[in-house]
Amino acid sequence: MKKNSILIVEDFKENIDSLRAILDPDYDVFVAVNGAGAINLLKTTQPDLILLDIGLPDMDGFDVLERIRKMKGCENIPLIFITGETDTYVEEYGLSLGAEDYIRKPYNPSVLLVKAHNSIERKMTRDQLETLVQQRTRELFYSREMIIMGMSFLAERRDNGTGKHIRRIMHYTGLLVNQIAKNHPNLMSPRQREEIILYSSLHDVGKVGIPDSILLKPARLTAEEFDIIKTHTTIGADVLSATAEMYEEFRDHLKTAIEIAECHHEKFDGSGYPNGYSGEEIPLAARIVTLADIYDALTTRREYKEAYLHDMARDIIVNGDGRTMPYHFDPIVLSAFVELEDEFKLLSDTVDK
Repeated sequence: MKKNSILIVEDFKENIDSLRAILDPDYDVFVAVNGAGAINLLKTTQPDLILLDIGLPDMDGFDVLERIRKMKGCENIPLIFITGETDTYVEEYGLSLGAEDYIRKPYNPSVLLVKAHNSIERKMTRDQLETLVQQRTRELFYSREMIIMGMSFLAERRDNGTGKHIRRIMHYTGLLVNQIAKNHPNLMSPRQREEIILYSSLHDVGKVGIPDSILLKPARLTAEEFDIIKTHTTIGADVLSATAEMYEEFRDHLKTAIEIAECHHEKFDGSGYPNGYSGEEIPLAARIVTLADIYDALTTRREYKEAYLHDMARDIIVNGDGRTMPYHFDPIVLSAFVELEDEFKLLSDTVDK
């Protein structure tokens, strides 16, 4: 059975030998004789416990502790100060910096072993709880993803003309999200990027409320029919809002989905629908999905039109054709699209349509 490991940071040989004699039978013991040595060792080794002397030759133990806590992977290693100090202020200060306990010199072997054992046990318990939390979080994410994709496929099944539209939108949205994050690192958090890509699949969920006679009409729509089609944005937002009310744990997450469903036909100049929002009134998630949706519409065959090749679709989006104009798009999103032209072309040529 693998032993737990302890790092001793101590400069006096007699003290090191004493600690080794107590700990060696039960633990794998490493030694650093100063603060710099401990920090270098921790770059490649992560012990289960650190025993740190306060009075080191190159820096005091408090400085060492603060530097250790800033090192990746060392934030939660339990640390016990070993000291000959009897000043309670010193003890209080060390605990305030994140030390777990104190052991006073000369060492009482029984006390040392009990404190070391208890510290390592607490660390193992925390690690196990963290693993369980991560596992539960993954389970919730996959449950949420299954529900979302199920709702998306329900809407997809209603519209034969956009059979694999959802998958393509997620691909195009992913390209844009990642490029925008690269260009503007502070614009989206990692969680927001993940949500925008996932929830782009729900942009047309409101089509479940559109009559088949209009949704599946094999010809161009009349003005009245198009007005009805437009309502899929508000229907989708209403469906998702009702879902958010029912499932408390999804409420914050579904905010992005609601914004996409409602606003993915808004235009940056204010000429879109359903609300006529303009500029940053339109949520960023919707501004991104808007371009992905229009690119897919241009490059996919419909009953009333053939699919455009990438170059034609790109020209329409970047230069305009009267119906679609570059000022309909957020300049940040449009710029990302231009930068990703080769990736869009490759994906358009290879993705299943």
